[in-house]
Amino acid sequence: MQKTEWQIGTHYALGAKAFSKEEIFEFAKSHDPLDFHLNMKAANNSRFKGLVCSGGQAFYYFYPKAWVPKFGKTVVAGMGLKEWNFLAPIYVNETISANCEIRNIKNAKKNDEVIIDWFFEFKNESGKLVQSLHLTVLHKRIK
Repeated sequence: MQKTEWQIGTHYALGAKAFSKEEIFEFAKSHDPLDFHLNMKAANNSRFKGLVCSGGQAFYYFYPKAWVPKFGKTVVAGMGLKEWNFLAPIYVNETISANCEIRNIKNAKKNDEVIIDWFFEFKNESGKLVQSLHLTVLHKRIK
């Protein structure tokens, strides 16, 4: 991240990822142990007709691997997550691209801090929006 002041409307690419069967199973074992995330027969017989990621898997991949390395040193505290929308399933081996945008910036109580509303979006290889969420974070101002 460059040392410039935060700007509303700034977009950041967080990368792309295709989740393997093994990655889906491993994440589901710890975080979402439902049959249709852990068992191929159950997945094929589910409403999705195949293996899909757990709802939070894409965010919890890109957040520590891409967002935190860019912005983590400025984070004071998380303040909330809202409107986490699962719009379409993420299938095994489907490439997902993640992006985020600064939607709003407010002054915090301390002059050296700001409250930033981040909008995250996750799109499949066809460009279809499959997931989105808003994350509010208290950041140190960039000097």
